[in-house]
Order: sequence, then C-alpha cells, then structure tokens
Amino acid sequence: MRDRLKRIFTAYSALSFALVAGLTLTAALPLIGKFPFTNNFYYAGLMWVVVPLLAGWLWAGKSSLPDTLFARFMPLLLPPLLLLLAYIPFALAGDPIVSEYRLIFTLVALGTPYCFFYLAFLIRSELRGRSTAKLRGAVNIFGVMLVGTYSAVAAHQAAIREIIPPGAEVFIERGVNTRFYIPFSKDNWLEQSASTPSLRISSEHPRLDGAIAVYHLYAAFAQAVYAGMDEKNIHEVVRSSSYTERAYQRLIDGQSDIFFGAAPSPEQRDYAATKRLHLTEIPIGKEAFVFFVHMDNPVRSLSLSQIKAVYSGRIRNWKAFGGLDEPILAFQWPEDSESQTTMLRLMEGEILARPPREKKYDRYNVSLDVASYRNLKNALGYYFRWETTVIFANIFFPKSDIRLRLLAIDGVEPTPENIQSGAYPFTVPLVAVTARPLSAQSQRLLDWILGPEGQELLERVGYVPLP
Repeated sequence: MRDRLKRIFTAYSALSFALVAGLTLTAALPLIGKFPFTNNFYYAGLMWVVVPLLAGWLWAGKSSLPDTLFARFMPLLLPPLLLLLAYIPFALAGDPIVSEYRLIFTLVALGTPYCFFYLAFLIRSELRGRSTAKLRGAVNIFGVMLVGTYSAVAAHQAAIREIIPPGAEVFIERGVNTRFYIPFSKDNWLEQSASTPSLRISSEHPRLDGAIAVYHLYAAFAQAVYAGMDEKNIHEVVRSSSYTERAYQRLIDGQSDIFFGAAPSPEQRDYAATKRLHLTEIPIGKEAFVFFVHMDNPVRSLSLSQIKAVYSGRIRNWKAFGGLDEPILAFQWPEDSESQTTMLRLMEGEILARPPREKKYDRYNVSLDVASYRNLKNALGYYFRWETTVIFANIFFPKSDIRLRLLAIDGVEPTPENIQSGAYPFTVPLVAVTARPLSAQSQRLLDWILGPEGQELLERVGYVPLP
C-alpha cells in the first residue's frame, strides 16, 4: 500500500507541475512567438480541460483503488495545495493589485484542471457502479479550499483604496491627440489666422518641438507661415513628445531649433550646462492652471491654503467649504506629467495624499495606476485651462452633457482678463525656448509670433496673449 501511495503521489505530482508548466508556457507563447503552439486559446483548453478529463477517466478505470479518503484523493490535492500555499506569500509581497491578479490566475490554473479531473472520475465511477461517497467528500474539501482562498482575495481587494464609482460623465486623459492637429492634413482641427499671414517661410524651416499639451499651438503657427510643406514631410520639422523632458533633450542635443511649452526645470538647465549651452526663454503668451468641479457642486471658490489642505489629506469633506456632506474625491495626475509637476510646485513642499487609483489592464498584466478624472459630484481635479475649457468643459458647449465648472481662486476666476492682468494667481507663462543662436528664419518666426498676427492666432487657439 505504501509503495502504491508513493507511485500515486509521484505520478500526480508530475501531472500537476506539468499542467502548471504548460499554463505558464501558454501565457508566454504570444510574447515569445517562436513556438509551434501559436493559438493560445486552444492550447489552454488542451492543458486545462482535455488532459485533466483524460487523467480522471483513466484513474476511475483502475480495477482497484485505495480505500481510505486520504489514500484515494489527497495525493491528487497535495501538489496544487502545496504549490498554492507556497505561492500566496510571494504573490502578496508585491503591488496589491498585481498580486491579486497573479493569485487569481494561479487559482484558475490549479483549480480548473482538478475540477475537470474530478468530473471525469465521478462520471466514470458512477457508470461503473462504484461508490462515490468518499469522492464527494474530497470534492467538498477541495471546494472549501477554493472558496476560502477566493474569499481571502476578495477581502484583499476590498482593502485597496482605489475604487472609482461608475457613472462618471467625463474622462480627462493625459495629453492631446496629435493626429487631429497635423499641419496641412485634411480636415485637421488647427485654428487658422483671420487673414493671410504677412510672413511666409519657404526654405530652411525652423524645427519646432515642445510639450504635447501645446502641440496644437505651434502646429498652427507652422501651418500658417510654412510654405512648400505637406502632411507627409511636415513631421521632419514639427515634432512633439508625450514627455516634456524628451523634447527638451532634443532641443539641447541640436535636433530642434525652438521648444514651445513651460519653462525649463533646473534639471533641464543643468543638462544644457553640461553641453555648455544656456536655455533662453521668450514669453509668447499666458496659460492658467485651473481647478474644477462638477457643475452641481455648490462650492465656487477655494483658496491656495484650502487646496493644499485637501491635497495633503488634512481636509476630506466638502462640508468644510460650505458644500455637501460628501467626501472629496481629489484626483491627481501621474508623477511624470507637467500637470503634476505644476501641482507639486503649488504645494510648496507639502506631501500629496495618496491619489484615487484605478485598475488598468492589458492582455497579460494589470496595474493600479493614478485614476483619470471622472466628473462625479464630489470630484475635484486640476489641469491647464486650454485642455479643460476647449476640450472638456461646458464653457464652450453649454448644451452638452459635460457639466464641468472652473473654480475661482481666492474669489478670482480664471477669465482671460484676469489671466492677462495677473490677477488670477495660478498663471503659467507660455514660452519659446532656444538653446543656440537663432537662424534668420527662426528669428523671423519668433518676431511674427510676438507680433499682432501671431498673438491673434494664439488667442484664436485658446490661450491668452501677452498684454
């Protein structure tokens, strides 16, 4: 009997780990792309269903089986049970949501094959008239294990502070979709000058680059004054980057002539200094950093100290500002974004509280990322004025379902007049930045931008011109 148990344990241990190895290979196949089993779905079906069914059917067909519950069934449960117990601490040691994803995948990978094994065993045992009372006991034990583990996963998920309620009206995602603003492309969304520009640049076009948030601005400049360009070759002289630091690096490395966006950071200035270059800022307009809420939120104005209190976590309820008795859902931006960098400067050294987070999935992984803004009635968000008002808010679309309102700061609203005069406290200068002496064509372009025609186009785009 002991030798038989050893053989059973060895055989089914091998089967268990073979199944797990097969499932791991199944998940890796699309990434590797060099194995003969290229159809992930059918291969998973083979490993999860066909092999366990066949094994259970063959095991039930044996002429004699051990009599005791442990001898007959526990050897089949021990391999996945031991593997699961060993894997749980490892899985839970990482990021909570990634750990949960791994744990659930492990449960599916281990639980599914054994369920099919028991199904086949039960069917053939019933067909042969063999008693299955002990089998049902084993199945119940296995079910209790699965239910208990899934309950632990559910409790683990509930402990994660990241749930964003459904039903939000608007999502504000990062950046501008540049494909709608490609110069000279058909039906692009770029603003045009009210009259024919007096400047035409037909050769040695200045190479323009900048933050993706203002791509639509300098793309409009290029479309207005560049001649001899079309949709196919404009990418050679008008570029953008989702990450401002990359655009600055290209400027400093000599791959572009003028950068458009926010002023350079100390790190970007230091990088220029390593190349023995000095970054020169030329103000071309004004932008504002704004805070916004749902239109039905009764709060109309906040002070800088109140904003800092909310985003540091000291104040958590709108009731503190005369609003509804609702928790404040204070959205933030990812750390590498220009919006978050600006917010950190406003906080003046205070530590930001943990932001709302959301699950983001791709085909093979799941992560817990900073949540995009949802226009819930208790939400608070921030962004730059152009993206907020032109793209998302109901300022320009009063009859739409998007109900968003910009907050006043210390009673001063972010109107163009207040931004231009400097009365609105969170005014951000729009600058053109150079790293080397300007060519004649680059100087002509900047002079035109600073002149009445360029400032008129800048205002038509949605920014505030210089006083």
